[in-house]
Formats: sequence, C-alpha cells, structure tokens
Amino acid sequence: MERTITSHKLVIVSLLVILFTTWIPASGIAFLKGDIDDDRAMDDLPGVINAQQIATGKSTTLLPKDYTATMTTNYIKNQMAKFNAVGLSIALVNSKGIVWEKGFGWADKENQIPATPESVYMLGSGSKFLTAVSLAHLHEKGIIHLDNPISNYLTEFAMIDRYPGQLKKITPRRILNQHSGIPGDLYNAGFVIKEGWDQWGCNLYTNWLMDYLKMDYPSLPPGAMAVYSNIGFVLAGEIALRQDGLSGESFPAYMDRVMFRPLGMDNTSFKTVQKNLTTSYQNGIPTSKKETNCSFGATGGAYTTVQDMAIFITMVLNQGQMSSGKQFLKPATIAMLGETETSPLDIDSYFKPGMGLDSVNDPALSYAGRTWAKNGSTGDYNSFFEILPDLKLGAIVLTNSDTSSSLVYGVIRKCLQNAIFETYGMTPVSQNLPPCDTVDNSSIISGIYVKSHGYDQIKDNGNGTLSWIIDAHDTNPKSYQLILRNTVYRSKQRSESISFKNLTWDGTGHFVMIQSGSSGSISDEYTYMGHVRKIIGEKIVFPAIPNAWKQREGMYVRDNIPWNDVAWEIPLNPFSILAEKNGLLTSDYEITLFPETDTLCFIPGLKNRGDSCLRSVFHEGKDKLLIGGYRLYPMGQIPVVTAGDTINGTVTIFESDWFRFDTVSPGTSVTVKVNNGADYVLTVFDSSLSLLTRKKEIATWVSQQGSYYFVISPTPDADNNYTLTITNQ
Repeated sequence: MERTITSHKLVIVSLLVILFTTWIPASGIAFLKGDIDDDRAMDDLPGVINAQQIATGKSTTLLPKDYTATMTTNYIKNQMAKFNAVGLSIALVNSKGIVWEKGFGWADKENQIPATPESVYMLGSGSKFLTAVSLAHLHEKGIIHLDNPISNYLTEFAMIDRYPGQLKKITPRRILNQHSGIPGDLYNAGFVIKEGWDQWGCNLYTNWLMDYLKMDYPSLPPGAMAVYSNIGFVLAGEIALRQDGLSGESFPAYMDRVMFRPLGMDNTSFKTVQKNLTTSYQNGIPTSKKETNCSFGATGGAYTTVQDMAIFITMVLNQGQMSSGKQFLKPATIAMLGETETSPLDIDSYFKPGMGLDSVNDPALSYAGRTWAKNGSTGDYNSFFEILPDLKLGAIVLTNSDTSSSLVYGVIRKCLQNAIFETYGMTPVSQNLPPCDTVDNSSIISGIYVKSHGYDQIKDNGNGTLSWIIDAHDTNPKSYQLILRNTVYRSKQRSESISFKNLTWDGTGHFVMIQSGSSGSISDEYTYMGHVRKIIGEKIVFPAIPNAWKQREGMYVRDNIPWNDVAWEIPLNPFSILAEKNGLLTSDYEITLFPETDTLCFIPGLKNRGDSCLRSVFHEGKDKLLIGGYRLYPMGQIPVVTAGDTINGTVTIFESDWFRFDTVSPGTSVTVKVNNGADYVLTVFDSSLSLLTRKKEIATWVSQQGSYYFVISPTPDADNNYTLTITNQ
C-alpha cells in the first residue's frame, strides 16, 4: 500500500532559473550536481536554502514539491534484497503530517500478508525517546527535576560505592543522555515469551532489579562518557510510573493513558498490539511472540506503526503542539530533548545522545541543521527514525527481520536527503573529519585495547611499524601492519586512520585507540555513512590471574532465569563459560575481566555497555558467580539423577533447579513429571546443550548417548515446593 499527500502550495521564487548554477549562500553551504537517488538523475539543481535561516524564520522559501522523487522505492527494494529483509514499512513526515507512506515485502511471509503502513512492529530502543518525553513532561510540570538524584524518586535505588559522590550524580537527565554510568545490558526477565508479568504484579521484576543493583557497581563515573545503558531507561520508566502513575497502574497502562491516547496513537502500546501484528524473523525463521516485561518496556518495548510514530514525530516538529491545536509539551521542553552532555571522552562522530536519542548531530545529514536520530533493535525487529527540527521533516522505518539492522539507516537517510532536496533544494555536503594526531611511542602504544566486546592487541614490530591484531580474543584473529604517516597510523590494506591518545576526565587518564574515517564495514558505511570518528578501545594493563579465579574456570549454568524469559529459546544462552584466553580471564570469551580481589573482577574499558563486574557470591552453601544480571552455577556441581528417582525441592521465580541425566541405555524414552505441576515449566537440553523441549508439568525425550540437562522453573502461580519423578521405558 502506498499513499502520497501532495502539497499544492507553490511559492514563486524570482530569478531562480538565472541563479540555479551561480548562487552560493552566505553560509558557505554549497550544492552539488549529480544523482540524488538511484531512481532519478538531476542535471541542474536549484539554489540552497540555509537550514539555520529556516529555523530562525529568516527564510521561508519552499520549492514546489510533490515528494514523488522522495519515494525511494527502487533503493528500498534493492537494499531489502541485499540484506534478505522480509518486511518493511516507512513514512515521511512534515509539520502537517504524513506526506508519503508505503509497505514493502511481507508482514507475514508464510501467510503471504503484505507489509503496509498499518502493520505493527516492535519499535525496540526507539521506545527510549517515548520514555524520555514522558520524563520531560513531568519535569515541565514540576513533578520531578531532571537534575535531582534518581534516588529522590526511587528511594531504594543504591549501588556499591566506586566513585566519589556517585549516588548524587546519577540523575534522570544523565540516564536519558546515557551519561549515568549505570550498567547497561542486564536482560534477565526483560524480554518474556508471550506476555509480561502485569497480572502477578510488576514488583516481582522491579524488586529483583533493585536488589541486583544494590550488589553491583557503576560501570563509569556519572558524567564521564556516553555509554549505552538499557537499565538506565528501565529506571527512567519506573520513575515516571511512581511519580505520576495511578494506584496499581503498570508502565504500559501509564503510557497508554498519558501519551498514546492523548496523541491519538491508537495502535501503539507497551503491550502486544495484536491487530495487524507482523511476524518477526531470525535467520529467515519466524520467532516466538514476545513482549518486554513491566518497566523494562521503557527501554525497548513499544509496539507501533509508522502511522502512529508519524503522529509523534509531527508533534515534535510542531514544537509540542498536537493536531488538535493543544500543546502536549512546551517548545522549550521539545528543544531540551536535543540537548547533550559532552566530556573530553565523548569523541564519537555519531553517538552524541540527546534525551532518549542516539544522536543530535548526525554527520550524514549535518547540512540539514539539527538532526535527532534513534535506532531500535530487539534482534528480530529493527527500526530507525530521524527528525529534522529545523527543516520540519522526519521519517520512520520499521522492519521485521534480524538482517535489517543496518538497512534501516540507509533507507531513512536516503529518504530524508531526497525530501530535503525537494523541499529546500539542499543537497549533501561532503564532511571530511581531519585525522586525529597520535602518540608515536611504540612502547607506550603496545598492549591490549578492550572494546565493547572482546579486545584488540597492538604489538611493536621493532622496526617503526606496529601489528594491529583485530579481535585478538578470536580463534583466528586478523592482523594488519600499521605505519606512521603524517601524524597518524595507517595500514596499506585498510582505509581508516588510527591514532593513540591519552584522554583525561576528572583527573583520570584513559589511553585510547581512535579510528578516523570508514573501515568499509557495514556499521561504518550505514550507521556513520562513512563519517567515522570513534574510540575503538581503551588500553588496559591486566594483572596476573589469581589462583582463586583460576580455580573457578569452567562451564556454568544460569540458575536465575525466570520461566518465560526468551533466554531459554536463544541457543546456548542459559550457559556460560569462565575461561583463560591469551593469559586473560574472560567470560564467554568476549568479556574481558580485570581481577580486583579474589572475589571481584571489574569489566574494564570505556566501551563496556554490559555489567560492571563479575562477583563471587556464596548462595545456598555454594560458590556462585554474578554477572550481567545472571547467577552462575558450576555445571560440574549439578546433581545427577537416574530413572526411578523422586526429588523434592523448593524454587522461586529467580531460582531454578538444574539436574543432569546420564544415558544408560540409548534409545529409551525418559519422562520427567512434576506432581501437581501445571504451574511449573520443565526445560530439557541435550548433550550438545541444544534446547530439546520445554513443557509444563511433563517433559519426555528419547535418550541418546551422553548427558542431558533439565531445569524446573516455577510460574508465579506455583507454590514453590515441588516433587518430581523420573521414569524411563
């Protein structure tokens, strides 16, 4: 389905034809000749209108437009084919609403249901902007203050002391602009199969989260650097709910009442929207229906359509005014959403977060004035929207396949570039980031550089060159020679330049590796559109691994995953490994650990968006580990059971029991039954640790050679005291 709304207001621009190829505005923003879109070629381009002039009202000149060229149909089809995308919906918006909308591909491939502008998708982390607006609204009304400590509003919030005055410096504003220092990716109980826990009380989730954070440390000092934190936005949603919610109201119900219904976003909710819901795909295979759990939705749980998001974007473009003419937010509050916090460590050319936004200065559209951008991904759903407040344009794309995470950036930038041209005659201006000067002392440079996942290694070759080993934690890492050329390091095989610098914040130095220019990677070419400057990693000098940690190395299971967490269906997710690699202690080979004491390892590096540390804890008489929201239990200590056993035990929502069954006679049928167990879920893994079956009350499998692992997990309706029996035939 495609719909175009054409503007018939034509503005006469005197002498424009004469000036087409001669006028360059005083601002210095020039136009370029050439193809604006794969679908069309332009020989002569009209004059450029300065984005700042438009924003200040000094220029109101608009070119005749019908947005026919903006419809990047061929580009979208080509990109979907390139990335094997299943379905996609897109809408282009100006201050009057939708001017173009269309669906591509399939909302449901198996049933041949096409994607349309009415199709419903998960928005993913684009939900953060909705959450940010809800807190900004409360700030505007004086219910909260964005610069107060969040502990003023979440009185039980606390973390172990690591940085001076940390509790007072963690504020709602810093949560929203990603400078809080709160650990980021704690996904346990965040995404759940089918539906959240509203019916049992969301305190089940929030109490667990607050208890976990009390035993955790901040990852960075508040204000040090923008590092993505999903948990920060969970807390933001909880603040909004507690300060403005009705008695017994859940976060999804709260957002329905205060935002979606007033704005007329009738097909948007933090609960699953069943009407026109798309099927999501992972590796081309349909995935289970899921939703975010309670206030975890604040970080990535909205279901929506491009039409509803267009309503929201239009409100932002109109400085908070709704279609009814009523003011939803004040203009000053809207402007505040685009404010960012910057420290000497914030040198990323794209990731410059506003409130709930990934970037308020997108280098790909820098010629368009202010650029507010946010992506979203739940793995299977991917989205991206960008708002141009000065040019009164915006666009939103929603997709339903895991392969679309990069595609969405290209589609929206192409759509907006064309719309900017059609509306204002402005075309992209090449933006060259100058190289960043480097330290050239190879002995200082050499070492391990910890990234968001894994690490790179720099070695001194002794001849004035360096070896750059990318992903040194991998089994087969790639190595490139770096040569110092004109104050930066370069490789003959690569296009980017590399610099090494010491950056200081609040008296603490951080020696980092910086990339300038595109490496040609998909991320560099789509997210950054080639305009790349970012920290690759921070140099960390690791101590020797203490014996106490060496003795803990091995395989673990996660024994606190709730019964309906999506983690059960993600391959190997319920398992973890603590291992030594290249003399470094690692969790799952990608998380590099810095032993601080015999019971504490910090997760170092400025790029860490996961948990802050790995802790050893004594739980139920056993030595266990805590990391990433999970409690790890050594696989070697899992009780072994056999046919004929009867087992009694006690479990809770965040405490499951694991058992191992060793095959005696291959080919026999094994049955595990929970007596009166309708409120218990049994999950079985085979000898390769692949998911075999998940059933309530009874699980049966045909046993082959090797060991099988099964887990009993209670629902909130269970009495927690179980009896199970094991039989075979």
